[in-house]
Amino acid sequence: MGDNSWNGYEHNCFFANTGDGQFMDVARPTGSDGIKDSRGVGIADFNGDGRLDMIINNNNETPFLYLNNLAKSGNAIVLKLVGTRSNHDAIGAYVRLTAGGKTMTRQVEAGSGYASEAWLPLHFGLGSAERIDSIEITWPSGLVQRIEGAELNALIGVNRLVHIEEGGELNEMATAHFISRTSAAAAERYSMR
Repeated sequence: MGDNSWNGYEHNCFFANTGDGQFMDVARPTGSDGIKDSRGVGIADFNGDGRLDMIINNNNETPFLYLNNLAKSGNAIVLKLVGTRSNHDAIGAYVRLTAGGKTMTRQVEAGSGYASEAWLPLHFGLGSAERIDSIEITWPSGLVQRIEGAELNALIGVNRLVHIEEGGELNEMATAHFISRTSAAAAERYSMR
């Protein structure tokens, strides 16, 4: 097995997409390179500010919670899908979102690996894009739902959590703004470093 270790006590890695098909390890500069016996990771917006945070489970130890406190993080949208013909949590649904000339794909998953989990709402980082061109949802029932054009941006916008019901119409009640920032006290309470 060469230089590989099976005991788990190694520095954690955290890979960032560089945007050109490559990834780089940013664990050390972000302070997420803990050296416990880490076993799983959960990704969610734990503090409600619209940015994804990370919790790492450590075997027989306290987990690491890393809040995303980057000052410059760009725009985002979070889609919470609700199945009516499909299962209620829309597990298995595929979403293709186009904004700023880029198309991104996400899938609602029930799990994402050993001792790991993903947040059921789908987070799309939009960078500097301030409008969404289209959203296409392929529901587990087979229904394909397309939302595009002026109606989309008038009702949704960016930096929002949006609830979309399978086959339903969008309305203003389906959206809510993110909390812009957590207080310093709340960030301190959740911070592990």
